[in-house]
This record gives sequence, structure tokens and C-alpha cells, in this order.
Amino acid sequence: MINVSVTDYTTLIAFWLCFTRWITILIQLPIFDTMVIPTPVKVLFSLIMTYAFFPFVQAHMVSEVLAYGVDQFWLLTIVHATIGLVIGLLVKSIMTIFMSAGSVMTQQMGFSSVSYFDPTFSAQVGPFERIIQWTMVVMILSTGALLPMFKGIIHSLITISLADLNSFSGVSSFFSEFFKTAFQSAILLSAPILFSNLFLNVVMGVIARTVPQMNVLMVSFVVNIGIGLIVFFAISEEFFHVAYKMYIEQLGHW
Repeated sequence: MINVSVTDYTTLIAFWLCFTRWITILIQLPIFDTMVIPTPVKVLFSLIMTYAFFPFVQAHMVSEVLAYGVDQFWLLTIVHATIGLVIGLLVKSIMTIFMSAGSVMTQQMGFSSVSYFDPTFSAQVGPFERIIQWTMVVMILSTGALLPMFKGIIHSLITISLADLNSFSGVSSFFSEFFKTAFQSAILLSAPILFSNLFLNVVMGVIARTVPQMNVLMVSFVVNIGIGLIVFFAISEEFFHVAYKMYIEQLGHW
């Protein structure tokens, strides 16, 4: 029979707080959104990341536990979980910029109209969202863009704690500017498809007037998708270049 006893509760609690921050951030990463990953795998991955980076923040985390006492275990856990959720939301929101642009493209090209003609069509994510999501995930993983995020998480464990919450009274202005920029960026990224679709609708309107016997509605579906695919093929390289650059800059700013 093996007896396990804890001799240093302070370090154990500090490790738990660090793990709480890591897991609430990691479960919101795009890599966990693109596929069904079992919860034990997410927990194990978070545990490994905590074990790897805990030595760098151990002194600060232990001093925070000593400052508030072991009895404040649940208060510290709630604070670190909340901070982790907010940080994870910010990282996820950066990826949402490109997903929103893909959603606008899907709607403009008519892919979202399939549900009106096929009631059994239950897909909630269009093809452009999938393409952009998977491409961005591969680019982020293959270029080491996760390293700045890991560095930011480590810095957040040192700079954002229960004692520092009073200094974040003006953070609402940052969130307002951040989400406003996210909306503007999504519109700008999808602008080529928007303008090409607008021009195409004008052309189809003229055709409907000059050739009234033509079924413009059915023709427009095929033409919208075809022109949209051509436009996206032409701008795809620049789109992903700008998207990746924007991800890095926003992540660095955060």
C-alpha cells in the first residue's frame, strides 16, 4: 500500500492556480475548436503545459498564495479561472475576425441559401469558414505563431493577479476598441467579394430588364458562386497574408 502525503500545500496550490489559468485559455484555442478532442486529452495537455512552464512563475505564484493565505483557495481559483477565460476569449476573438469574413463571403455567394431549398441541410458552417479556419490553424501551428501566445500567458501569470485587478478599471476602452477593430477587419477582408457581388447584382438587374423571360434568380445562384470562387482564388494569397499578419500584430498587442 502506497501512502501519498502533501508536504508543501503552498506550492501545490500555486501549481493548481497556474493549471487553472492554462486550461481555461487552452480550451478556447482554435485547434480545439476544429475537431472533437476528448476532455481528458485537453486536461492532460494543459497539465503538461503547466508542468513545463510552472518553474518560470513558481516564485510569483507562491508569493501570491502566501499573501492571501491557503484559506483563500477558492477565491484565488475563481479569480485565475476568470482571468484565463477572458484571455482565451481575446485570443479566440482574433480568429473570429477571419471566420466572420468567411461567413460574409459564404452569404454573399449564396452558399447559405442551400438551407432554403434543402430542409435536410443542417450544416451551420459554410465552406469558406472551413477553408479559412483550417488554413489559419495550419499556418499558426507551422510557423510558431503560438510561441508569442505562450509567452503572453507566462507574462499574464506574473502581471495579472488578484492584487492587480484594481489597475484594470479602464480596460473597458480596450475591449471597445478591440471588438470595433475586429468588426472593421472582417468587413475589409470580405470587401472584394462584397463589391464583386454588388456589381454582379447590378448586371443581373439590367439583364432581367432587357431579357424578362430569363430566370435570373436561378442563373444568379450559379453566377454568384462562380464569380465568387474566381475572386477568392485571385485574392486568397493576399487574404491569408494579411490575415496572418493581422493575427500576429493583434496577438502581440494583446
